[in-house]
Amino acid sequence: MNERLSKSEILRGRKLISWAFKNSKTLYSDEFVILRVCPYGERKVLFAVERKVKGAVKRNRIKRLLREFYRKNKDKFQVGIWIFIGREALLRIKSHEIHIPLIIPNKGGEG
Repeated sequence: MNERLSKSEILRGRKLISWAFKNSKTLYSDEFVILRVCPYGERKVLFAVERKVKGAVKRNRIKRLLREFYRKNKDKFQVGIWIFIGREALLRIKSHEIHIPLIIPNKGGEG
């Protein structure tokens, strides 16, 4: 399994990002929020942090943990657009505990 996060997998473009936010289904967790848009030809991801999180060091650590979580669990995500929004609670998780069990519906289910 390839655990790399290539540049081509990163979601880019203001119009595409705003379209993805409008047409997404949301899955909630205490540590992060996942927005997904399935009807897209390839797998694209975006990593963000809630506005409530203050301090660049905290925001950067949360994004780093989200990227690590995605890289380690890439095979569980379908083709489509995935937006990960980190919350401050994610800072309590150690990097080696990043294998958070996550239930992702296969088709069209709300989370």
